[in-house]
Amino acid sequence: MKYILRAKTHNLKGDIELPGSKSISNRVLIIRALSSKPFQINQLSDADDTAVLSKALDRNDIITDVGPAGTAMRFLTAYYATQPGEKVLTGSDRMKKRPIALLVDALRQLGAHITYLENEGFPPLHIEGRRLKGGEINIDGNVSSQFITGLMLIAPTLPQALKIKINGDPLSRPYILMTQNLMTRCGAQVDIDENVITVHPGRYRSKEFTIERDWSSAAFWMSFAALSRKSDIILRGLTSDSIQGDKSAIELYERLGLKCTFTERGLRVEKNGEAQKVESWNFRNHPDLVPPAAFAAAGMKQDFTMSGLDNLRLKETDRIAALENELHKIGVKTSTDGPIMNMSPSEPHTPETYFESYDDHRMVMAVAPMSMLFSEFKIENPMAVAKSYPGFWNQVEKFVDVRPTR
Repeated sequence: MKYILRAKTHNLKGDIELPGSKSISNRVLIIRALSSKPFQINQLSDADDTAVLSKALDRNDIITDVGPAGTAMRFLTAYYATQPGEKVLTGSDRMKKRPIALLVDALRQLGAHITYLENEGFPPLHIEGRRLKGGEINIDGNVSSQFITGLMLIAPTLPQALKIKINGDPLSRPYILMTQNLMTRCGAQVDIDENVITVHPGRYRSKEFTIERDWSSAAFWMSFAALSRKSDIILRGLTSDSIQGDKSAIELYERLGLKCTFTERGLRVEKNGEAQKVESWNFRNHPDLVPPAAFAAAGMKQDFTMSGLDNLRLKETDRIAALENELHKIGVKTSTDGPIMNMSPSEPHTPETYFESYDDHRMVMAVAPMSMLFSEFKIENPMAVAKSYPGFWNQVEKFVDVRPTR
């Protein structure tokens, strides 16, 4: 499936429905599974990743295939290690190339019995669940905060306190703080002192929970607004007291000429003037904002240096390579040095070919706002958005003519 996009208007006005936060939903699902009794979760994300995790927790299948759902892979590895019985945990071809050794090694230190079924250090895994111990473990913080979160989530069920010492500055620290916040709200005792996390033994409290709207998804709409001539849209349900790190999108996009104001209905995003110069931004704590920010800056002909891209090559695709490939299609010059990418300004020109999706939801949603700039814009495999935001195209059709083709 391919989509051809043609803008209906370059003056955006209206309300946008955002999905529930996938990050919060998946954490709360694990907390509920570990609680003494079930509890109601309101506004649960309708993302494919969340559906995969929810199904795995509801069923008792010996083989669980999470497909491309990275969060489900990491969280279920830790969860299954604490549950009686044997499990085989596998995923897509891409998932089998995403390293998981740091998490497996840490769980083994707690007494887990996990073996690799194909390549050492990568899924699929054979897990023999058992009662784990607590104690002290060391883990590198430069790969994925989801490894640390997976350990934190199971820790209250252990007979002893779990002390996690993080080596180096952890990537995506706000996601660790999010996990702490959710666990504490559900009755766990979690202390964080610099790079040392201590989770005390206890029980999760069963309590009705309402999921926040997703800030990562909001960033794509900020890109639409930034690339429009004029914009006055409401991103429904976003609040100023969010625990999501990607709320920092406000600061970034205000530098790109937007005005963001909280109202009773959500976040009002307006564009009336010219953009400022961004020049550089460190994405270490919010890597999911990299794709939308890169294309927004490209569309606005901004000279832009993105740093903190340490683990982008380990996402649903190698996002650094993917960004370079697709930015080149519209005439943007890039150079990459480790975790830093430099973008040189140009006059964006209509690509002669389709934009690739790389089966990566964030790449698809990042390039979609470019339809504000070109008379016709083409995207391969647009339904990859279902991984985190199944309703994305329904919302896009308020402003853009979306025509499927093959």
